[in-house]
Formats: sequence, structure tokens, C-alpha cells
Amino acid sequence: MKTIIPQFASMVVAVLVSSCGSQMTNPASAASSADTPLAATIYTKVNEHRSSVGAKALGRHPGLDRLAREHSEYMRQNRGKFRLGDSADISHVGFEERTLAAQRLMGMQNVAENIGTCGGRYSNPAATLIQAWQKSSGHAKNMRGNWELTGVGVVVDADGAVFATQIFASKNHSHMTTVDRMRQF
Repeated sequence: MKTIIPQFASMVVAVLVSSCGSQMTNPASAASSADTPLAATIYTKVNEHRSSVGAKALGRHPGLDRLAREHSEYMRQNRGKFRLGDSADISHVGFEERTLAAQRLMGMQNVAENIGTCGGRYSNPAATLIQAWQKSSGHAKNMRGNWELTGVGVVVDADGAVFATQIFASKNHSHMTTVDRMRQF
């Protein structure tokens, strides 16, 4: 779980919780591809979880979906090269860039993400990932947080390993965006 929340125009507070849990497994498709039905299932199940804890449903944002899918593909291509908790297959590498893209290009204010992987033996990867996120305090906090929008990206490798990224965000409702503020100087 990683979160960046702007506190002032020039200050950003970053929180990284690297307790993404141990690697989980799941049988998935044989080819590497964006798995839209699986991403949709994660989206639906997270909203069901939010509803069960009294949080509002998240809207789906295509730009955040793209950022999440690109990061999942990056993790797939670089699996085994990371060290985050017990997993060598997942990483928040590039989170700051995804946050800046969401803020500058999509008008988002606050941004957080959950990442996960599972490969081989679970029949329901969406449920497996969400259960793992619910058991992690940081990930669970993201899932029930005061967000408005989300993007989900899932990539399935040839061996069935699933790489998932979910980005949470809130629109910047300020009358001036960060870019507008910076242009004043």
C-alpha cells in the first residue's frame, strides 16, 4: 500500500507500507494479457467490501485503469527483481510518477495504490487478492478510504501468475489546480 496526499501546494507526505503479504497463487489464462473480466471483478468486489463497511462506491476511471494496467505489466515483466515484504514479484516502483500523472493529467488530488500477485493454485484470484488486502491494515485502509474514483489493472502471465494494481484517487475540487497554483509564481 502506498499513499501520497498533498498537504500544501508544495508539500507532499508519502506513506509506504511494505507489508503486501506473501505471494499468493492462482490458475489463470495461459497468455500474458490485460484481463479485463478479472479487473472488473476486483472493482466489483472492492465496492462490495466498501459497502459492507459503510463507504461509498468508487467510480471507475479509464486513465487510472491505464496507469494501473501499465504498472501490473511492469511488475510482470520484472518479476523476481523486487524485494517488497515476502515477495520478489511486486513493487511500488514508479508510484510517485503515477501519482503525478494522476494529479497533473487527470485532476486528481489524493492518490493511493494496492498491488498484489498470485499465481497457480487459487481458483478465484480476485477474492484471493482482496482477502490478502483486507488482512493488511494499510491495504484495508485504502480499500475503505474516502476516495471517489479507482482504476484497476490486471495482467496474467503465461504461467498463470496474476499481477494486480488498484489505484484509488479523489478529484481535485479546488478552484485552482496544482498547475494553476504553480503558474502564479
